[in-house]
Amino acid sequence: MSQIKSKFKWHYLWLAAILLISIILNFYKLGQEGVGNTYYSAAVKSMLDSWHNFFFNSFDPKGFITIDKPPVGFWFQTLSAYIFGFKGWSLFLPQALAGVLAVALLYHLVTRVFGLGAGLLAALFLALTPIVVAADRTNEVDSMLMFVTLIATWAISKAVEKSHLKWLVLAFFLVGVGFNIKMMEAFLVLPAFYLFYLISPKLTWTKKLVHLLVATIVLTVVSLSWSVIVDSIPSDHRPYVGSTQDNSMVTLAIGYNGINRLLGQQRGQQGNFHMGSQQGQPTSGWKNTSQAHQTAGFNSQSSMGQQMYSRNTQFMRDMSRNAGNHFSGFGQTGNTGLLRLFTTPELDGQLSWLLPGVLISVAALLWGMRFRGPLDRKQQTVILWTVWVLTMFIFFSIAKRFSSYYMVMLAPGIAALAGAGFKQMWYQWRSKEKKETWFLPLALVCTVLFEISVVWKYPSLRDPLSIVIGVLAILALICLFFVQKLNASGKRAISIITMAAGVLALVAAPTAWAMTPIEYGGSVTKPFAGPELKNQHESDGMASNPQLENYLKSNYREGSYLVATLNAMSAAPFILDTGLPVMAMGGFMGNDPAITVEKLQKMVKDGEVRYFLLQGRSFGNQQSAVINWIKSNCIVVPASKWQDAQSKPSEDQEWMGSRNSSMTLYEYVKK
Repeated sequence: MSQIKSKFKWHYLWLAAILLISIILNFYKLGQEGVGNTYYSAAVKSMLDSWHNFFFNSFDPKGFITIDKPPVGFWFQTLSAYIFGFKGWSLFLPQALAGVLAVALLYHLVTRVFGLGAGLLAALFLALTPIVVAADRTNEVDSMLMFVTLIATWAISKAVEKSHLKWLVLAFFLVGVGFNIKMMEAFLVLPAFYLFYLISPKLTWTKKLVHLLVATIVLTVVSLSWSVIVDSIPSDHRPYVGSTQDNSMVTLAIGYNGINRLLGQQRGQQGNFHMGSQQGQPTSGWKNTSQAHQTAGFNSQSSMGQQMYSRNTQFMRDMSRNAGNHFSGFGQTGNTGLLRLFTTPELDGQLSWLLPGVLISVAALLWGMRFRGPLDRKQQTVILWTVWVLTMFIFFSIAKRFSSYYMVMLAPGIAALAGAGFKQMWYQWRSKEKKETWFLPLALVCTVLFEISVVWKYPSLRDPLSIVIGVLAILALICLFFVQKLNASGKRAISIITMAAGVLALVAAPTAWAMTPIEYGGSVTKPFAGPELKNQHESDGMASNPQLENYLKSNYREGSYLVATLNAMSAAPFILDTGLPVMAMGGFMGNDPAITVEKLQKMVKDGEVRYFLLQGRSFGNQQSAVINWIKSNCIVVPASKWQDAQSKPSEDQEWMGSRNSSMTLYEYVKK
């Protein structure tokens, strides 16, 4: 009995240590990230103003247009900001907390099936996954989605164990909630869920199909509930649905946040531009640089187009000169293909460290399984996590439009299979069965070699980190052979050394990557981790212009818009700095037909908007009629009244569309 209690205490001590690591990685120096992605943080500030803005996920305080995501994740951020005040860390708090809770929940899910050692390993692997840490420290909602889908995984596990419909309905209900966090991305878990329930041996096929049909109906209703409610409300009583051409939330879900992610389609000429603040200062970055010259709205065959295209190419080349000579936070997906997650410099260091070991782990876990016979609990769960990983691996291998932090959803599956697999391979090695014993050294060698190949791309880390990984791996391999040869009394000490060296060899590189958002400050617009973060702050595309804000505030009339801009990237800083309504006439990037000339004429005549801030270079031509009307019917406000000398941008900042680049302020004066 005393021995059992001793093991119990040691086990929870290790769990507490892993959770402490996760807390430190997620929360330490969280405030250094400023207010995060200003597009989303401006929306949260607007949602604090009214229940109307809160429900509709409005970007601006007057509810003119929505952001490009559903509301549930941002509802949590708004609640946090309401409780703790509108600060950067309060916006990040829900995601950081969700990341820690996900580690604890994954430990529970793996432990209840594969045992304590597997659960601890899985929790450790998830806590140290670099892209998860990076996303946890921002106001992007992927970490919240990961946590909700893990709760759904717990529910469907209960459904399979107890063969009760209520647990299955709960699981699919939670996936529907996940849909209202980040739309179609939540559905990536569904193939694993459906198959997991279908292979349950406790129910007849008829009951399984009926149960899944009921659960699917619940999933559909919950998923589309908010979108359908929004679409059913007359357009003049709600904000325009941002990032759509037809003002439909269902279109946003299925198109922009669904099929377009896989096929890489854009609406019209629209690009995808995010901006955020690094350590309190706004920055900007491309979401999809492969189409940057198209979204800039010029013809590369013209002389001016050739000049701008050359500048773009040189600019991106300069931005790529970093520790790994590959990555700057721009264009994070590489080329499509099944080796994409192994060979793309922008992806392999974010998530793929354990993938070689996971492939071998699946073989070890399913070794000897008879597919024609009933599956036991462990085999069913292995299939669940394998299909989870396989579905997302295929999606991220062939998808043409996503950012690396979307792969947060893949992390729990990798961690679960790696934790369960390495524990299983350890027991197989000790069992001395000829065919099974070689899984463990093979998995260790393949994983370590892959990790060193990733580290090798970074000259500053190549020697020290490769040596550490190599020495630990060699020590573990040497000790492995002693484990089999020593008698029982001598195995305990050598086993501890073997396990410690092996685990440290596996996590050394991911840990180095996971610590970089703390060390260098994270990228809040496109979260990633790695040595590249050291140089990311060198390009600050946007600078504050207090003189412009003061000028607009001095002429502001309550109930009206402070100013109207072409896009949200220009409007967000004004909302954050002043808290006053700012109209992003074209939505996120400036190509949404959210306002017509007729509507704008009525608004200016009614005194709702007086000032217009236009940039010299427009990203797209969807608003050309509106822009022409403004230029024809408004007067130019002399720059001397609102622009100070410090706000003048460099050439690259000007080309990138910074807040102060080639700006002209127009005023409508009643005749």
